Amino acid sequence: MPCFYAPNMNINDDLILISGSEHHHICHVFRRKEGDEVILSNGKGLLAEGIIDSIKKKELTVSVNKMVTMQKSQPQIAVAFPLLKNKHDNMIIEKLTELGVKDFFPITTERTVRKPSMNTVEKFNKVAIAAMKQCDNAFLPQIREVRSLSGLIEEMGKYVPVAALEIGKHRTLNEIAANLEEKSICIIIGPEGGFDKGEIEYLQNKNIATFTLGNHILRAETAAIASVSQLTGYFLHNDPEYY
Repeated sequence: MPCFYAPNMNINDDLILISGSEHHHICHVFRRKEGDEVILSNGKGLLAEGIIDSIKKKELTVSVNKMVTMQKSQPQIAVAFPLLKNKHDNMIIEKLTELGVKDFFPITTERTVRKPSMNTVEKFNKVAIAAMKQCDNAFLPQIREVRSLSGLIEEMGKYVPVAALEIGKHRTLNEIAANLEEKSICIIIGPEGGFDKGEIEYLQNKNIATFTLGNHILRAETAAIASVSQLTGYFLHNDPEYY
């Protein structure tokens, strides 16, 4: 059953009003009619199952049959990723939203090719909303403002940063997670060509743990997806209800 975005939905709502782009999406893309069943997510932990009660030209109403409150599992996963050419960073947002990442930190590095624009975060947010609806996710991840690598490390907040490196011997991500006492983790992915020498030295001087994804050179988007998949699998092993 398709899921749609209702950011203003509250736990006590019996009737939910949908307008704007979601009205268009429901009526003209999915061609839903009065009486059809839909799922709604507010992106803040609420999922609602309901029936389309009425459809008007610019709005529709959904009568709620069931409301479910989801909780963010601990520890949480964030990903810091470089802006990539050919919009490959959109794939990072899309696939990792499906995998349950709660925070994204776009970064620029010495080898970053693409520069941020005024609407970079807005575009990423649209990708995240579409992915959230695709997988019936109760949570819309937060897309942070674009920052430098050093700016990222200085503003980690609740997350412990760990970086994927292709050069040298490193532990696996699961080995690192096992020693973090269930702290939330921010996976840092390098750009095309990897981090330069100065950035690697910076990470080492900051005592940032580094991990390996194997003996193959991976594209940045592949490394991001593989990292989160491994970490999610580790958390699911410890908690089958991990969300």
